[in-house]
Amino acid sequence: MQAWFKSAGSFLLWSLVFALVYTQAPLYYSNQNQYFLHGLADGGLGLLHEDWLANTLDPTPLFTLLVSTTYRFGHETLFYAWYGLLFGVYYFALSGVSRLLLGEQATPLLRAGFALLFLYIHSAVLRLTSGQLLGVDYPWYFQAGVAGQYILGPTFQPSVFGVLLLLSVYLFLAGKPWQAVCWACAGATIHTTYLFSAACLTLSYIILLWRERRQRDAVLLGGLSLLLVLPIVLYNWLTFGPSSPSTFGEAQHMLARFRIPHHCVVGDWFDWVAGLQVGWIVLAIWLVRRQPLAIVMLGSFVPGLALTLVQLATGSDTLSLLFPWRVSVYLVPLATTVVLAALLKSAAERLNAWPATRQRALQLATLGGIAVLVLGGIWISTQDLAYPSSNDEEGVLAFVQANKASGDVYLIPFDLPRPRVRKGAFMNDFVPPTPPGNSNRLIRIELQRFRLHTGAPIFVDFKSIPYRDVEVLEWQRRVQTAQTIYRHLQAGQETAAIPLIQAEGITQLVIPARNSLSAEVFSEKFNDGAFAVYRIGGGSP
Repeated sequence: MQAWFKSAGSFLLWSLVFALVYTQAPLYYSNQNQYFLHGLADGGLGLLHEDWLANTLDPTPLFTLLVSTTYRFGHETLFYAWYGLLFGVYYFALSGVSRLLLGEQATPLLRAGFALLFLYIHSAVLRLTSGQLLGVDYPWYFQAGVAGQYILGPTFQPSVFGVLLLLSVYLFLAGKPWQAVCWACAGATIHTTYLFSAACLTLSYIILLWRERRQRDAVLLGGLSLLLVLPIVLYNWLTFGPSSPSTFGEAQHMLARFRIPHHCVVGDWFDWVAGLQVGWIVLAIWLVRRQPLAIVMLGSFVPGLALTLVQLATGSDTLSLLFPWRVSVYLVPLATTVVLAALLKSAAERLNAWPATRQRALQLATLGGIAVLVLGGIWISTQDLAYPSSNDEEGVLAFVQANKASGDVYLIPFDLPRPRVRKGAFMNDFVPPTPPGNSNRLIRIELQRFRLHTGAPIFVDFKSIPYRDVEVLEWQRRVQTAQTIYRHLQAGQETAAIPLIQAEGITQLVIPARNSLSAEVFSEKFNDGAFAVYRIGGGSP
């Protein structure tokens, strides 16, 4: 029992250290506006239960249950804590892999050295420095996958449960295949885009067990994995299966080519950096070529590469939305771990030959370096030096939050994605904002958080989308309608916009304050110089 408490205490300590070094964005940021909507609506936030999108079919029911339960019975600050624990799983898994790779050379000094190097690569300090000096968050590419996909990111969201895939790898290498499969399937159940990844990992485990002449275990392991993922596979098929072949195809094309081409179109995201990331994975596989980890990594890399080539050859939207290249989200951090372990292993003989006093001094120095990274992360968070957002929207958000009423439907302005100025996947959380028109952002920040900060229903936005085919097409129709309304208003054609607004049941209109509406049907209720709110038909707000 004492050993258990010691292990739990160590896990919580390193979870906190990693969380402070890495940092988190404030609620509600970026993808949280997509993935928290169902849960917060179920949990009773404002009037979100009246929002159209909140009543579409839910692609992540278990994550929604966690969000709803946390909000209803706890406090929203717990979302930071849940992410902190997942940070701990990430660090526990990859530091565990490093210890296995170091083997007998995993002395306290080398373990401390790995901790410092690993935390430094993931630190907000290094990422902010890169962003400020070079204009690109280059350290990001040592932990993230290709196509703008990743496990860890700025916020708590379903994708962070990919840490369970890394935990699975560590447990298998540590001789615990049954636990390994269970955790891989758990990650895939929470976020089903990991189903392919979990299948690849399970297949590699089966191959390794078969090579060890453990055929019975290999067969049972495969059967267990199928049994564990069967419920979520059935849920997805019954919930998001095709309404009709034509509707399904049209919706998939809309998602892949219009809404998320930065994740789906290889020609958009593959650049020299992505090429180097692939090379980084290949280097790591070569470094562990005589160890089981090579088979584990190849078991994901080869199928992922093969299906990527098939998608390129066929142009299949269905295959692109399966994201075969998503295996890179755990292969890249695994590769980084392998390279760091190899560097430390090459220096092990010389370091371990040092006198004990010198080793202790160096170990203390590494702990001091970790403390600097922790303090740097705290400073970046408290000074709001990362995760940029617009202060202009604070006034309108506060007004709507205080004045929303049942039956309200707000129409908010949003930008459609601009043509890509260059290829590649970008992470702008630590990069200074660029002037309008020159930004690499695919979707502007402004008003993405409108729903979750105000609790008010909106007609549509570009950031948050449904997944069932007929609902995707309805989302597309709403986006087009919203853009048409704002084009009319910007051109001074209020009489053309009014019938569209009324037909859609929109009751409030949010516009940039530099524009004004003069038709009698519009009654201005708020204007702070940045945004204005107009009620359709007048009356009380």
